[in-house]
Amino acid sequence: MALTTLAFMLHQLCEALVPVLIGVVIDRAMAPAGRAALFRWLAVLAGVFVVLSLSYQRASSSMVTVYGHGEHELRQRAMTRLLDPRSLRRRPGPGEALSLVSSDAYRVAGVSWSVVQQASALTAILVASAVLLTISVPLGLGVIAGTVLVLVVMHRVSMPLEARGLAEQSAAARAGEVATDMIAGLRVVIGMGGRAEAARRYRAVSDASRHGAVAASRSVLAYGNLGTLLSGVFLAALTTASAWLALDGRLTVGRLVTVLGLAQYLQGALAQAGAFASHWAHKRASARRLGGLMDEPPLLAPGRARHADPAGCSGRDGRHSPDGQDGTAVRWLPPGHRAPLDLRPGDLVGVVPRDPAHARDLSDRLGYRVPLGRGELLIGGADAVDLGPERVRARITAPPHHGAVFSGTLRSNLVPEGQEPDPAVLGAVVLDDVLEHIGGDRAEVGEHGRRLSGGQRQRLLLARALHTGAGLVVLDEPTTAIDPVTEQRVAEGLRGLPATVLLITASPILLSVCDRVVVLDGDDHAHDHDPKGTHR
Repeated sequence: MALTTLAFMLHQLCEALVPVLIGVVIDRAMAPAGRAALFRWLAVLAGVFVVLSLSYQRASSSMVTVYGHGEHELRQRAMTRLLDPRSLRRRPGPGEALSLVSSDAYRVAGVSWSVVQQASALTAILVASAVLLTISVPLGLGVIAGTVLVLVVMHRVSMPLEARGLAEQSAAARAGEVATDMIAGLRVVIGMGGRAEAARRYRAVSDASRHGAVAASRSVLAYGNLGTLLSGVFLAALTTASAWLALDGRLTVGRLVTVLGLAQYLQGALAQAGAFASHWAHKRASARRLGGLMDEPPLLAPGRARHADPAGCSGRDGRHSPDGQDGTAVRWLPPGHRAPLDLRPGDLVGVVPRDPAHARDLSDRLGYRVPLGRGELLIGGADAVDLGPERVRARITAPPHHGAVFSGTLRSNLVPEGQEPDPAVLGAVVLDDVLEHIGGDRAEVGEHGRRLSGGQRQRLLLARALHTGAGLVVLDEPTTAIDPVTEQRVAEGLRGLPATVLLITASPILLSVCDRVVVLDGDDHAHDHDPKGTHR
């Protein structure tokens, strides 16, 4: 960017030299016996045009690269923050998130253009002022004073622009969020007969966004028109003064042409310098929104890693970590209960929650989506608080109850690119009828899995969780949309897998195949039961 800025400054220097050299050529043409000097200055003028053209081409190409990389990096950082495994205390909605990673990143990346343009405009003003000082000290001083006056006035006028730009972008984000929510729940809205109300709400936020955009655009246009007016007045004053000096005999014809050429050139430079504040105000508004996202504190603190990192996964075959420590043994103390729950490799344990909200809370805690207390969750003897959410989630898979099915193939929803689905897992969760229904694991499942029924989507999400290879898989009511016959087959399939599974469920069918059943009854303790309900 520094080299690009220098190239643009060189271009502006050559632009400012063009009227100077034209004035010199005119004076040499009018001078007697000045043919040789005339051709020399014409050659210099041609050389300046070559440098002017090449510097602009190279600088423009380089600036596009700088801007493109900057915009991409901003979008990557914003997306990384939005997808931070430690989560955000205030997570933006889909519409606001889209606005942050698109229009806001685009505007903030444009700061690079503004910096380069202002450096080149400043070069133009300084060179033109210096040349005018050599031609006439009063003209040079007038240019400097006029430039300072224009910049001060434009700065004062631009002060409200940032607030209007922020309001415009916030209104656009709200409209995008309402539109996204309405499209995502369109079938529900139609089914409930709420199309008129949904349309009314969207029209309201859309009108607010339109009014904000129109107000901001009018402010920018008024600002630009004022800048044009001031630079035009400045040009007229400079032209009048130089014409007076020429009539008085203090300027030659060539120097008069130089002054008029520099005056026209300065008009563009001053307009560019005057527009800086309006562009900068909008970029500052976007920067404040992106900065708010980047500065949003995480919901979960990063791990401090006081203990050795537990080893990888173990299954029912009894594999352990290389140092002999059981790296996947989990001890969990549910909040409000005295007795901890020990989960050993290969266990299939059922936990009966008090109600659905309690089940969601237990799943969030085991998935480290909410802050944990010290000693609440131990993995291979290491406290989850010290390990941090990233390393905990590498060992415990606890997907939310309402998981997302992505557009694409069934296989892409199960395993990463290049991996094969595990036939044992597919058979265990009874995905065979799903494969037959859609035409194989490479068939498209539709947007959000719309080609699948609710039970089929639930089995797909269950298979995805079992394909993660985590040491412990936590399933939160994984069969609520599945018929009893298929649920029985899924339960028997889970029983036959070597994975370590914790079922948070009140389903008797699933609980009947568990090695142990723990009832969290809310009486400040947990009861261990066998699968048939006999208290141990």
